[in-house]
Amino acid sequence: MENGWGVALYFSGVAACLGLATVLKMKVKLFQRHLMPTSMLAGIIGFLALQVARYGFGWVDEVTLTQIQHELGYMISHLMAIGFIALSLKDRSSKKDKSKNVINTGLAIVNTYMVQGILGLAISLLLVKFVFPNLFPPFGMLLPLGFAQGSGQAVSIGIQWEQAGFVNGANISLAVANLGLIWALFGGVPYLNYLLKKVYKNQRKYNISEVKSMEMEKSTQRTVTVPKSIHIDDLSIQLLLIGCVYLLTYLFITGVSNLLTPLGTFGETVSQTLWGFNFIIGAVIALVTRYVMDKLRVKQLIHANYADNYLLQRISASAFDFMITASLAAISIRVIKESWLPILILTTVGGLFTMVYTYYLGRMIYKEDQLEHIVALYGMWTGTITTGIALLREIDPYCKTDVAENLVLGSGVALFIGFPIMGILAMPMYAYRMNQPIFYLWTFLIMVAMAAVMMVFLYRNRPGKELRYKRRR
Repeated sequence: MENGWGVALYFSGVAACLGLATVLKMKVKLFQRHLMPTSMLAGIIGFLALQVARYGFGWVDEVTLTQIQHELGYMISHLMAIGFIALSLKDRSSKKDKSKNVINTGLAIVNTYMVQGILGLAISLLLVKFVFPNLFPPFGMLLPLGFAQGSGQAVSIGIQWEQAGFVNGANISLAVANLGLIWALFGGVPYLNYLLKKVYKNQRKYNISEVKSMEMEKSTQRTVTVPKSIHIDDLSIQLLLIGCVYLLTYLFITGVSNLLTPLGTFGETVSQTLWGFNFIIGAVIALVTRYVMDKLRVKQLIHANYADNYLLQRISASAFDFMITASLAAISIRVIKESWLPILILTTVGGLFTMVYTYYLGRMIYKEDQLEHIVALYGMWTGTITTGIALLREIDPYCKTDVAENLVLGSGVALFIGFPIMGILAMPMYAYRMNQPIFYLWTFLIMVAMAAVMMVFLYRNRPGKELRYKRRR
């Protein structure tokens, strides 16, 4: 792009889609009556605009369209990292201790990665064996990446896999992730209504106008205590913190990648996976940074609370809005047409399975707010944490439950417990590059073993276990 306007135009284009979607949500009753986040509507607008520009008027050629989709893919990856870094920098010291639900949520998140990975890898290997011999064998691993971790993570890994031989990996990853969003939203609302009608009959469902009223009345408490004498805006401080953490993330991944270089192909594969997990590593570094800042304040080595919960939450929400918009806009019709059947098989089986799996797991590990947890986790495990909270607001618009907090804190627990996932993702990629199918079997067995361990912990930590144990004694 001439004169360095590329990044600015991508940002402006996504912003314009969000602006148009906001107007439609405000003025068109159809969009007011149904739950559809503005960012998703904006993404659909962006997608249609690109397709009309290419196939309707011919304003852009196929090469340019592909370049735009790839650039949006990089944008998605960075927005995902920024959103999670902002969430991880927030102060949670004032929250009530709900450690059991938080731990259970973290274990459940990791278990879902494994279970969806088992299902996805089994589907892709069966398709390679009996239907599509030229299909990329680790293709099925996009199910946990695109569903349970969202478009940002799926695109990050897809880009790295594309460099290793997965043709159109980034766009196929986007397609899987965005079909997950469709399952989250267009599948999530009927799923919620079914549970309200058949299972949780006494709970109230709030309409969209009540949710809007709640948003208008929501408290905006601030936590920042930066003295005005330093002449820097509070928002600038938050961006400074996020930028420093992201720089540390880059330096960390670069350093580890350099250490892995002597390991040859396996080291290169793990290094590519690390770059795909930039948002996880960034969130971990942000959590450590927050811990260090709190300790320095206790020792009075620093005297101000530089992190503002309200502004960090707004930055995170904005990053996710832009990320979802960009991810939907970047879907490639050409790639979906080429691989539509494997993608449709994978996402349909994955979506239906996640509905059933979330229902039974939620009933097992939560005693309070079961419906809220089930709906929110389903939304997160098919879309993102944003879609999980969007579905949650249908039945908990005033945030009276701890479910949203459990999702965020549980994701932090999952970051540490699920760190070995990076090694698991590297194994099928290594099998493909070195033509060693035995590593597909090892990947499958390791995921089964990890899922079994997680289920044992979840079962032992289920609510009411202590009471039943005391009664037996």
